[in-house]
Amino acid sequence: MNKNLLEEILKKLKKKGCDQADVIFAEDSTSSASSRLGKIEKTEISEIREIGIRAIIKKKQSIISSTNLESDNINKLIDKVVEMAKVVPEDEFCGLAEEKYYENINKKNSELQLFDSYKPKIKEINEKVLELENSALENKQIINSEGAELSFSSVKYHLMASNGFQTEINKTHSDYIVAVLAGNKNSMERAYDYKSKVFFDDLGNFKKIGKKVSVDAIKKLNSRKIKTCKSDVIFDSRISSSLLSNLFNACNASAIIKGTSFLKKHKEKKVFNSKINVIDDPHMKKRLRSKFFDAEGLTTKKQHLIENGTLKFFFNCLSTARQLKDTPSRHGSRSISSIPSASYSNLYLDKGDYKKKDMIKSMKKGLLVTELMGSSINYANGDYSRGASGFWIENGEISYPVSEITIAGNLKNIFSNLSAADDLEFNFGINAPSIFVENLTLGGI
Repeated sequence: MNKNLLEEILKKLKKKGCDQADVIFAEDSTSSASSRLGKIEKTEISEIREIGIRAIIKKKQSIISSTNLESDNINKLIDKVVEMAKVVPEDEFCGLAEEKYYENINKKNSELQLFDSYKPKIKEINEKVLELENSALENKQIINSEGAELSFSSVKYHLMASNGFQTEINKTHSDYIVAVLAGNKNSMERAYDYKSKVFFDDLGNFKKIGKKVSVDAIKKLNSRKIKTCKSDVIFDSRISSSLLSNLFNACNASAIIKGTSFLKKHKEKKVFNSKINVIDDPHMKKRLRSKFFDAEGLTTKKQHLIENGTLKFFFNCLSTARQLKDTPSRHGSRSISSIPSASYSNLYLDKGDYKKKDMIKSMKKGLLVTELMGSSINYANGDYSRGASGFWIENGEISYPVSEITIAGNLKNIFSNLSAADDLEFNFGINAPSIFVENLTLGGI
């Protein structure tokens, strides 16, 4: 879909009475394969082209989307979205960005290195997904497999708005997941690994990945239950980013507006200790969520969510910023068929001074968490409860695997008492190193 057609859609919307409007076009090409027990189960190549149209008339907004890009259908979409905008309830906070928030920058999206020019053929994807799973199945203690999946996607976005903003971006991402089960006479345990990268070759060595997953599963065999106690806990870097997800949810302007966040009165106040920094950086190269503009056309920038322990801002989009009478945080995000809402870019907890092995050595007794499951989190007061499994630590050493544990505490206390290790890696949109938290309640037998 070319630029002229998007311009034509905006012109037609204006003629039909729209005060403001925007159009998104997306083209997604994906090649994927899945295997189980050494055989290819499914191979898929998909091509999706989709358009989303948003119309705003007298503070009433509507949105419509379709994969049918025939000119007759697009004209019908224009008519429908205008009709809907006339009858939906008024939203005094909706609207495109004001001119004062636009900045001209001399940067091209290509500078962020978000596009992998190497496109693996489906034959290679089949071979690699088999290599990934088979390398895990080679170990005789692996008794079953949940399978492996591998995919490569190329996405092209073009956003154009009636206020003059437009941007076009080409992105790629590659993903894998593999999960196997180890077993003996006494127990059966599951282990998995998954990763998402901009560049296919950055996923890593599939043989090594598969072998590590098999070892991880075997290490968990013959797990024990623990007695209910209070203990220090290390959240392994594989799962520690879940605490950052909890932080994001509590710092989302929509939760602040609803009064459902325990951090609603903590802006510019200490939430963590002074050594903790949490950063949102949309300008990192080769990262999954990098961008120079958010979905509402605002220029993005690197920001500290937590600076030396202090909460600096709430994530908002233009609508929620207006409701809070706050400065836009430049975090507008949207899909083809949704209105903008707030999201993060590349959110991470900066690495600390400690090595994970030294954290373990410092513990007389404690828990190393390697997997979390279930969730009972009350964001209104911070109460936290999650199922967990991992390894019990005694006298500074990993002693034995443990399972069927419930970790309970309060996010206020967890945040204020955590320390960060130095093993930060960037594999997803939210990333964190291993995290040490003092004095949590562990529910067992």
